[in-house]
Amino acid sequence: MKTPYSDQVRLLVNLLPIVEKQTCFALKGGTAINLFIRDMPRLSVDIDLAYLPVEGRDQSLEGINTALGNIIEDIQKRIPRAQVKAVKLKGTDKRCKLLVQQGATHVKIEVTPVLRGSVYPSQTCRISENAEKTFGFASMTLLSFEDLFGGKICATLDRQHPRDLYDTYWLLQNEGITQSLKNAFMVYLMGHNRPMAELLAPKFQDISPLYRAEFEGMAYEPVDLERLKDTLPNLVIQIHKALNDADRLFLLDLKKGNADWEKFALPEAQILPAIQWKVLNLERMAPDKRRKAAHKLEKVLFG
Repeated sequence: MKTPYSDQVRLLVNLLPIVEKQTCFALKGGTAINLFIRDMPRLSVDIDLAYLPVEGRDQSLEGINTALGNIIEDIQKRIPRAQVKAVKLKGTDKRCKLLVQQGATHVKIEVTPVLRGSVYPSQTCRISENAEKTFGFASMTLLSFEDLFGGKICATLDRQHPRDLYDTYWLLQNEGITQSLKNAFMVYLMGHNRPMAELLAPKFQDISPLYRAEFEGMAYEPVDLERLKDTLPNLVIQIHKALNDADRLFLLDLKKGNADWEKFALPEAQILPAIQWKVLNLERMAPDKRRKAAHKLEKVLFG
C-alpha cells in the first residue's frame, strides 16, 4: 500500500544507519514502536531520540550538539541530494533538531534535552519484517519497551494526538499496563513538564480534525475514529486501576516535597535530569500555590 507518507518512511529508514552510529542516542516514540516493536501497523515519519548519558545540562547539550553535527556530516556524504537544516535550542547555540529534506520529502530528527537518560537499559533491535520488506533493513538502539510506552502514555494524556492514541490502543489490546510499565510511566509522569493532576485527569479534546488531517492514510491496521476516541477514557481507567495506594501516596509526597524514594520501586530514577528539574521547580513554588497544587493532585488520586 503506497500512502502519502511512504516516501518519508523510506528516507527515514535510510537515515537510521547514520543515526545509529551515534551511540549516545536511543530511538523512542512512534518510529521505535511501529517499525521495530510492532510489525508496522502504522507508518511513522519522525526520528525521536533520547540522549542516554546522565550528565550535567551543559555537558549534555554539548554531547547532543556534537552527535547531531556528526549526523549532518554523514547525511551529506551518504544521502544524495539531501539538505539538512539544524535548529538550535532556544537561548543557546547548540543543535537539538535536524530537518532533513530530499526533494519534496522531509524527515525530522529531534532530541528532547530535558528527557535525558532512561528508566531501564536500552536494547538493540532489528526493523520489523513488514517494514524491512517495504522499506529496507535497519537496526537501531531503542529505549526499553517500558520506557517507550511509559513515555507514550504520557504523550497520549498530554497531546491526545490520534497517532499516540493509536499506539496506546494497541498497547491496551495487547500487553496492557504491567507492573514494570506502570513504574516507568510513573517516572515519566513525575518528570513531565505539565502537572501530574492534569495528566491523570485530562480534559478530553475533539480529535476529529487531527484524525483527518494528520492520521488518515498512515495505518495499515486501521482503528476507526470512535475507537480512538474511546481510548483516552479507557487509558485513564486502566492507569488508576494500576496505581496502588503506595503509588498514589508517593506521587502526592513528591508534590508536597517529602518523597521517600526508598518507598518507590525505582529509587535510582531520582537522579534523572527530568526528575531533578521537576523537584527543583516544585521547591521554587510559593508555599500556598504548592499546597493548592497538592490538594488538586490528592483529589485526582484519591477522589
